[in-house]
Order: sequence, then structure tokens, then C-alpha cells
Amino acid sequence: MAEPSLTPENLESYSTEAISNFSKAIEDFADVITDIKSEDANIAVFNSIYVMIDGRKRRLADIANVEAPDDPLNLEVMVYSKDNLEIVIDTIKEAGFPSKLKEKNSQFIIVRVPPPSRMQLEEIGDDLIRKTNSLVMRLTKIKTNTGLRIRAAVQNEFIETKIATLATKKIDASHLKIESEGKFLGVLKRKQILGNYFKSSEKDDEMYIKKVNLYLRLNNNIGESEKLIAEKQENEKS
Repeated sequence: MAEPSLTPENLESYSTEAISNFSKAIEDFADVITDIKSEDANIAVFNSIYVMIDGRKRRLADIANVEAPDDPLNLEVMVYSKDNLEIVIDTIKEAGFPSKLKEKNSQFIIVRVPPPSRMQLEEIGDDLIRKTNSLVMRLTKIKTNTGLRIRAAVQNEFIETKIATLATKKIDASHLKIESEGKFLGVLKRKQILGNYFKSSEKDDEMYIKKVNLYLRLNNNIGESEKLIAEKQENEKS
């Protein structure tokens, strides 16, 4: 199907569409990494525990839901069937983790776990690298596909070369900006997860780590200031 000719009102339809797609890509990326937490490491370990049910090995993830709603060191295991409750508790205890029912006649089990190991946290870090790389590939694909459409539109005389050049410059600038923001968010999240275990492993890490450290330091200072102000206001009330 032929590309519609651009009018003065929609001269930037190509760049506008590409920039919108760039924004959607990084929004999706931010949503995904926001949900990643250090306690995911312990949850992953628990989901892989095998429980013997009617003579068959079943992964805990298949018969229960594991979350850490309040404290990353206190997992909450919701067993789907009460018939499996006792065997699940026994299996968890045999694995060396203190566990107890949340309350009488409940299907929820509270399990005390140690902090995630460095290896577990690094696995999350590796997954964040993969997700960041996927974002970069998605952004590049958007840019490439839009570039091909612009080139075809010029060849078919749907738009003028000068308009195509303007749109391409806007797309290139937006691509560089969004890609940089995505890589910054990826390094930031890895730093938040790994803490002192963080080390530069990707070629662009060094470009962003100083900004990440400054961002974390500023946010920590803001948090401390807000805490002091709240304490002062509370003291004044009393």
C-alpha cells in the first residue's frame, strides 16, 4: 500500500510515530525492571523446590504461590490445596528453612529465609543485562524500520528529501536519547540489586556508573532530609 503524501499539517508523521514507539519501548522496559527486586532470588529458589505429591515430584511453583509482600526475608507461600499443606511445610523445613502457618486454618505459610547470596543477586543482574540489551535491539529495530519507510517514501516521491532529512535527524536524536536513558536505568537497577557486589561488565557501564552513584547519593540525601523534617514536625506537634 502506498504511503500517503505528507501535508504541512503532518510533515513529521514519520518522526512522530518513531518517537512515540521509542517512548512506548522504554516505558515497557521501566515497568518490567521496576517489578524486579532482590527478594526475587529467594522466590526463584523456592519455586524450584520439589515436593512429593502422590508419589510424583512437583515443583513448588506448580502447587503454591510464593511472594515477599512485606519483608524480603519473610516469604509468604500460599498453597493452592489444603490437602498439600502439611507436606509442603515438612518439605520446606527439611530444606532448612523455619516455617509456620500465618494463622490457624490458613493456607499461607510464612518462611524465614537468609539474604540472597551474591551468586543469586548476580543472576538477577545478568537477567537485567539481557532485558537492557533487548530494549536496545527493540529501539534499533524501530529506527531501522522507520528509516526504510522514509527512504521508500522519498523514492516514490511521497515526501521531499529535505523533509526526510529533517525527520531522520529527529529520529536519530530521539533514538540516542532514549537508548541512553534505557542503559542508565539498566545500570541503576543492577546497582540497586547488587549494591557493593556491582561491577562493570558491559562496555557502556563506565559511562553511566558515575551518574548512577550520584543519583543514588542524591536520593539518599533527599530521603534523610524528608525523614528529619517529618521527625521535627512530629516533635513540634507533641
